[in-house]
Amino acid sequence: MKWIRTAIGAVIAISVIPLVVLSVIDIKESIEGTKIVTIETDYFQDAATSYRYDHTLSYDDFDDYFKKGYSIANLYDYTNDITITIINWNFSSNSEFLEMYDNNALRYVFNTSSFYIPFDYDSVYNASARDIVLMDIILTKKSIKNHKLIAGLISFVPIVFVGGVVLLYYKPFKKD
Repeated sequence: MKWIRTAIGAVIAISVIPLVVLSVIDIKESIEGTKIVTIETDYFQDAATSYRYDHTLSYDDFDDYFKKGYSIANLYDYTNDITITIINWNFSSNSEFLEMYDNNALRYVFNTSSFYIPFDYDSVYNASARDIVLMDIILTKKSIKNHKLIAGLISFVPIVFVGGVVLLYYKPFKKD
């Protein structure tokens, strides 16, 4: 009967390993799930329907993020402390053009040299768009589908392993 206590202890000891590994993976995934791209803007002039800014935006970074499965979730206006929820966006790496629409139907456009914010921004967000100096584009990445199922299946691996070892060494199951 001593082997039963040993087997139970082995199952408990080995079962802790995947739980620790899976929790570390979840922590790493949650940290890597959000990326922030900061854009320094400099007001330039009024365009036909929007404010025009010069910016410091690298399209190569965006192209890499989008290829890795990131999508745009929010814009954050540091100057006015406003979080803007993005509901739709379009990115073209060939023409270096990024177009975003927020939940108030405002259109934000980045191209190779300029960044455009519509005049309606002032009235919708009750702020002065001309004063904007820094904006963040917040990118998010969705986790793998069925990751909880995969995590559950991985946690059963040590139990199967210990069961196999017990069957191998337990003498009453062996045939003479």
